[in-house]
Amino acid sequence: MSLPFQTLAAQLAQALRAEIRNRHWERHLPGERQLAERFNVSRKTVRKALAELRATGELQTTRSRGSRVTLRRGRPREVNPRIALLLPEPLEVSRPFTTLWVNRLMSLLQEMGHPLHIFHGTKYFGAEAGRSLTRLTAEHPARCWIVGRSNRSLQEWFAASGLPTVISGSTFPGIALPSVDVDHRALCRHAAVHFLRQGHRRLALFLERGGHGGDVESEQGFRAGLAAEPTAAEPIVRAPERRADSILRELRRLLERPQPPTGLLLSNSYSYLTVSGYLASRGLRVPRDLSVVSRDEETFLRFVYPTPTYYSTAPVKFAQALHQALKRILAGERGDFALRIMPDLIKGDSVGPAPR
Repeated sequence: MSLPFQTLAAQLAQALRAEIRNRHWERHLPGERQLAERFNVSRKTVRKALAELRATGELQTTRSRGSRVTLRRGRPREVNPRIALLLPEPLEVSRPFTTLWVNRLMSLLQEMGHPLHIFHGTKYFGAEAGRSLTRLTAEHPARCWIVGRSNRSLQEWFAASGLPTVISGSTFPGIALPSVDVDHRALCRHAAVHFLRQGHRRLALFLERGGHGGDVESEQGFRAGLAAEPTAAEPIVRAPERRADSILRELRRLLERPQPPTGLLLSNSYSYLTVSGYLASRGLRVPRDLSVVSRDEETFLRFVYPTPTYYSTAPVKFAQALHQALKRILAGERGDFALRIMPDLIKGDSVGPAPR
């Protein structure tokens, strides 16, 4: 019978656990550098091993003295079953989609005996959030962290910490963490083909400046969809800031081109209001003069006229995918696996034949 595979971090955690129980250290562990040199491993491996020991209560982290050893007496303490969710804002002011998948995930985890604890605060999402994150994760140990609406610096911190983490969304290039998100590559390829079938050959994609981990995949998918049509022009890709004036500035530039695009894919559904309002102010109409598709979904799109074409993901599907990712992590799987969901196209009246 073959022995189960153990990562290097898990083996190091076992070695440290044995030395803690044998009282090799009186109160405090050596620093990461000393442990890495002693066991001939990387500091990243040391961090992952220490994170495992913190999760089981064998280590406690103090703010000024590093990792404090807690010697077990009697029966071992049960592992903290908590799953932690980190968001930038309170759930009550989050997008309806987020509220719905969180509520569903909470029910799924409760059935497994893993309560979901929600933490929020913009201080955890800034470029200098390391100290706040260190304090948060030390004071509230969890079996796994779910991080939503994350930026690159936040993902880098969790990747370096060694804490079991899953990103709700896409990871940025070079970040080795599990993630659950919409399949933006497949979605944007599908959108490009949808435009092509209506005769459009000049298309543009609006992303957000520094905004979303899935934007790279979005552009790749959009370009791949157009590459299948030899007569299609090179796609125009812009990344304005998430402000109406920035979006309008880019839109004006596109419309002033000798051959402006006839189709526009927007990554931010709120941009749809800005674009459609500006076109109306100039006497232009959707889709007669410009066809528009929203990559993302918001409830208000159902009340806009003409009815927008957009992509929709059921919150329950997203919650189930996150649940599957968490089960894999809790079972001991590590790595940067990605679970992706293909949303449904909601055909509205914002895409029509390309103008001649």
